[in-house]
Amino acid sequence: MAPNTVYLTTGANRGIGFGIVSISLQHANTTVVVTVRNETTDVAPFKALSKADNSDLIITYLSISTTSTREIETSHRAFAGYLKARDIEMIDVLVANAGIDTPLSSIANDFCANTLGPIALYQTGLPFLRASTIAKFVIIGSILGSIGAVMPRASTLSCGASKDAVHYSAKRIHDEEEMIVLTIHPGGSSKLNYYSIGVPAPPMTVEQSAEGVLTKVRCLSFRGTCSPTMKTLKEIDTATKEMTSGAFAGFGGAEVPW
Repeated sequence: MAPNTVYLTTGANRGIGFGIVSISLQHANTTVVVTVRNETTDVAPFKALSKADNSDLIITYLSISTTSTREIETSHRAFAGYLKARDIEMIDVLVANAGIDTPLSSIANDFCANTLGPIALYQTGLPFLRASTIAKFVIIGSILGSIGAVMPRASTLSCGASKDAVHYSAKRIHDEEEMIVLTIHPGGSSKLNYYSIGVPAPPMTVEQSAEGVLTKVRCLSFRGTCSPTMKTLKEIDTATKEMTSGAFAGFGGAEVPW
């Protein structure tokens, strides 16, 4: 039997997260673990997803919308215990996608969700990643957090600053660990984020963005070559430690300035 690949994606109940889950389940011998914020989240769309042979979906709860670092640590410890209770001993691809974009008056919330959330997820998932021979840690970043590509007059201080902080964290993890670490700007499928910079509609669909992310991930894992049409998922699949890890990749493969 072919080896099973374990994906874990946070914030997966909508948008790019849901797209990544949907596409991942189309690959055989894949276990996809998803997190939603709490028990009130509608999980019916997950249960309606089709699955390839020997693929499975596990739904878990992980709340990060808080300004309490103690609560963040507590929720992630409970999350690690839940994974072990489900006999999940390793994670091959850990995608930190969950986030929140709030008014500047709630900037602390943005840092908890966009910065501390992914860092806590990484700390929790590190033992599982170290158990994998093809470990990849993926940050769903944003060009809004790029200093080199900062957008004049865009109302993105809160989101941009918190994303920039998590981008830096990913670069440090790349330097300190042997695993592949990739920060990806998924191309822009969020209507909310594009409204905030004065653009009436995002340039692509959620499905197009998710497919691009997973393509990069898969090419990374097999150290192969991908078609230029493969986007975000392809960014994750094709990454290597020497050529891609530690980079900030944009939709389609071009590097985004830090």
